Amino acid sequence: MFRRMLFALTVVTLLAALCASSAFAANHYVVANNDTSTNTVSVFQVSGISLVPLTTVPTGGQGLGGGYFAEVRQSIAQDGTNTCVFAGDAVSSDIAAMKVIAVSPYLKVVSNYVSPDGDSGDYEGLGVTVSGGYVYANYTASGTIGVWKIGAGCTLTFVTHTTASGLFGGSIDGMAVTPNGKYLVAAYGDGSVGSYAIGSGNITLIGQETITGNTVGGGASAGSVAISSNGTWAIFGDFSAVNNTQLDVAKIGSNGLLATTTSYGGTGSLGSGVDSNGIALSPDNKFIYVADSYSGQETTVSFDATTGVITYPHACLTSLNGYNVDWTFVSQVATVVNSGSGGGLYMSEGFLNGDSYIALLKVNSTTGCATEAPNSPFADTNGGNLESITSYSH
Repeated sequence: MFRRMLFALTVVTLLAALCASSAFAANHYVVANNDTSTNTVSVFQVSGISLVPLTTVPTGGQGLGGGYFAEVRQSIAQDGTNTCVFAGDAVSSDIAAMKVIAVSPYLKVVSNYVSPDGDSGDYEGLGVTVSGGYVYANYTASGTIGVWKIGAGCTLTFVTHTTASGLFGGSIDGMAVTPNGKYLVAAYGDGSVGSYAIGSGNITLIGQETITGNTVGGGASAGSVAISSNGTWAIFGDFSAVNNTQLDVAKIGSNGLLATTTSYGGTGSLGSGVDSNGIALSPDNKFIYVADSYSGQETTVSFDATTGVITYPHACLTSLNGYNVDWTFVSQVATVVNSGSGGGLYMSEGFLNGDSYIALLKVNSTTGCATEAPNSPFADTNGGNLESITSYSH
């Protein structure tokens, strides 16, 4: 079985048009988990159309240098006056708890936290997401989710863990929490998806199912997860080495149970991109941005948050600069700002020449179609294995 390795998620720059707006007068920072063997986390500040490196700080743990394309290995939380960065160190299977500070080196390691239950991420990675004062850690080697309570000064206290394997034994690839903080939706690397009841340190499996997209074309499994802002829909980016752009959508019941998914695309109706591993939902929920990992492209589809229906009205397909020259896989996509259509996109690229790259694309707010900046992609020198990106402003 081919092991899908993720070798890039770095950071880049902000569009000048965005920075000129009073709505974006705050300082913007991007934090990246470099996922190196002696792992580091880097902080960058957006300045005009440039990204200024502020610091690179060792996490104290070991990264994997690859893993599931869609797995996000860091998350940021605001704990009172503290901005906390929680980064997964997959090989050493710890969570590096870090705190943003005002002076150099601007990021300080609080501690490294290893599960007392032996949870391990040394397989396809250690993913983390934050909700309601807790960190939910996806340990791919042990097939578990660990729950950690966030304490004063970005400290963590282990609460519990639960078995979290898919219907066919796969570990979690992507996961996301519903806006009300009650449910965590997971995509496993085996063609199944599931949901968990969470809150107050508890986690309980609600149910699991095989995605409909598993039977489309050459077959597909769910990778990344996005949840609509109304909490009604779970959207899955489907990965497949042969299928064209493909997504699955499931309605989330009032009890957190996922309805049977509806599959869109896979055979060309959503364009000719291949392997739709990474997705991001625009903040206004009108568009889904797709990283077509195997074809080096970005696809934008339209989404109806009332009906859950996906369409492809504007044939938005962007071929990314440098494909098969500087990099061979595009992995994840993230919006630049958390409003409207997202203003622009960051896309991670790598897996070829030892460096990672990031593409910067401007988004048309009417159609959702993306156009790559003339000087994109931007080389990242913090390591060829860079995976996850998280941004914050103040």
